[in-house]
Amino acid sequence: MNWLWLAVGLSVVVSLLALWLAALSFRASHRQLDRMRHSQKRLESELAVSNSAAIGMGNRLLAMEKRVTANREAGGGSAASDGELPYTEASQLFQMGHDAAEVARRCGLSRAEASLLQTMQEYNPSTSRRS
Repeated sequence: MNWLWLAVGLSVVVSLLALWLAALSFRASHRQLDRMRHSQKRLESELAVSNSAAIGMGNRLLAMEKRVTANREAGGGSAASDGELPYTEASQLFQMGHDAAEVARRCGLSRAEASLLQTMQEYNPSTSRRS
């Protein structure tokens, strides 16, 4: 009979220990889920900012194309004539060796636009800086 009570007691202790470990695991997985949700919200926010910047850049490029087309159809001079486009001026400033922050400030562009133009110019051999 003593062996029976010892076996029952031991199985109760083992069961309580297993229950305690399960509760710890549940708590740890809940914390990890909270961290993942927080990361997801942060990434969604960053994605929204990036999308907004890309849409803004696309709208500005479309407006620039329309101005260039209208200038050509009107028989006007080059795009660099009256009311020089900020992108043309930015290209010239990059060729003179200015950095993206200075070009953005001078041309009224966002820092992202200036960095994009600088990168495009660095990879385009016909417009790269002259040494």
